[in-house]
Amino acid sequence: MKVFLVVFASIFLCFTSIASADIHKLKETYHLGQSVRATVTAYTDDPRENLGPGKPVGTAIGTRIRPGIVAVSRDLLKAGWKYGKKVYVEGLGVFVIEDTMSPRFNKRIDIAVKDMHQAQKIGKRPGRLVVLLHPKDDAQPVRMYSGSLDDAHDES
Repeated sequence: MKVFLVVFASIFLCFTSIASADIHKLKETYHLGQSVRATVTAYTDDPRENLGPGKPVGTAIGTRIRPGIVAVSRDLLKAGWKYGKKVYVEGLGVFVIEDTMSPRFNKRIDIAVKDMHQAQKIGKRPGRLVVLLHPKDDAQPVRMYSGSLDDAHDES
């Protein structure tokens, strides 16, 4: 039992330090804003996942659904998260808020991806740290999500 606890604690500390290293790197470019532990899921531009077949496919602000953007639950929008702002999603990278989720969801982030295969790779990840980012005036931009999960590091 003690061996199990030691192994578990070692793994937990390793992953915690990886996540905090990502946050510290972001501090060079952004002021960190509100943070929340949210459930992270993924979606594509397939009409079956949005308004339904025959309906126009796009985001809440009128842009097309594409990798690099996220939909946020309405409770986060009410808490001050705004369209066009960037968010850091633990283990997945930096994204731009351009879409809204169904009113039935709370504390939820839906990441736009290229296809269903990538959506299934993300799956449903509860309890992920999500941080609202505010750019520093003199900072260099960080690399955003490229649309491929192969270069995203996952701590799960």
